[in-house]
Amino acid sequence: MTRSKWAARGRRRLQGSLATAGIAAVLLAATPATSALAASHAAPGSVMIESGTFHGYALCASPNDESVWLEPINTSNPYCSWMEFGTPSQFTLFNLAKGQVMAYTGGNEGAVVMEAPGTSPLGANGELWSWGGQEDWGASALQSFWDSGQNVDAKSPNGDSPRTDPVHTRGWRHGYQRELTWNAITVG
Repeated sequence: MTRSKWAARGRRRLQGSLATAGIAAVLLAATPATSALAASHAAPGSVMIESGTFHGYALCASPNDESVWLEPINTSNPYCSWMEFGTPSQFTLFNLAKGQVMAYTGGNEGAVVMEAPGTSPLGANGELWSWGGQEDWGASALQSFWDSGQNVDAKSPNGDSPRTDPVHTRGWRHGYQRELTWNAITVG
C-alpha cells in the first residue's frame, strides 16, 4: 500500500474516532437528564429496530445485564427504544433507558452487547453500525462497522424462529440472510 493510501486510511480512522468521541460526549452529557424521560416513554426521534423476518420482534437492551435481546414489540418498553446517531453508513445506537450504546464484540457469531460509550475493546468502530442495501423483502442488514461481514442475527440457533437467547452476529454467507435484516421504525 502506498504512503498516500496509508495516510488516507489513517485520516478516515481518526475522523471516525473523533466522530464517535463527539457522540459519546453528547450522550454522556445527556444521559442523566434523559433517562427519566426514557423510563416513561420513547424519546423524540427514537426508533425501534424490528426484525425483517420476524415481524413484531425488536432489538431490546436487557435491563438486568449487558446483553441485547429480541423481544415482542412493546412501544412502552424504553429498553426497546434507540437513538440512531450518524449516517446510514456509520452510526451509533444509543439506548436512553440503559444509558449505553450497542456494540459488537468481534468474531463470527460474536455477542452484541451494551456498553458505556467510548469503552469498546475494539475501539471506536466496535460501537458503530451500518445499514446494508435494502433487500427485495424490504429490510436491510444491520452490519457491524468494525466488520461489515458480521450482521445482527434474529434467528434462533436452534431453529427457524426468533432468538430466545442474547443476540449475536452472523456472516451474510452463513445460512439464510432474511434473519440478518432489520427496519428502523420511528416511535418517538
